[in-house]
Amino acid sequence: MTRHGSHKHRRNTINRRSILTLIPMAIAWLWIALVSSSAVAQSAADMEGVEAASKAFYAALAVIDDSEAMEKVWAHTPYVTLVGPRSKSIMIGWEGQKEYWAAANKRTSQRNVSLSGQQIHVNGNLAWEMGQERGTVILKDGKEINIDIIVTNVYEKINGHWLMVSHHVQPKPK
Repeated sequence: MTRHGSHKHRRNTINRRSILTLIPMAIAWLWIALVSSSAVAQSAADMEGVEAASKAFYAALAVIDDSEAMEKVWAHTPYVTLVGPRSKSIMIGWEGQKEYWAAANKRTSQRNVSLSGQQIHVNGNLAWEMGQERGTVILKDGKEINIDIIVTNVYEKINGHWLMVSHHVQPKPK
């Protein structure tokens, strides 16, 4: 009986030790689950912010003004970049961008371009999207240009707002 009783005591000791080990492990896993679900929620909020910034850019693209619409969607930093559909080089910096959009709008009477096949990835305060721009641009001389190009847009979260820092379009390979 003593022998059997000591075996029972040993089993209870093992169970208590197991439970005491499992409790901190369960708390650690619960903490990890809460932290990762918070990260997912943050990521979802950022994804929505980038989608909104993209929609704002394409809405601003339709506005024919002296670049005021673009001023609201672009970061005003010296490192923003643009390679437009007729660019022969990379334009760097906000001041050049502002002049580019104002000059482009002087030649344009209507611009209707939309993004399809949008793929977005967010990594911290940077996000990029790729897709296809399609639509038409009507110049002031009446010439109509069909748009069907590949685009890469890069956004940066600055002071809590997603703003464009790079827009690069290229023709689709034939």
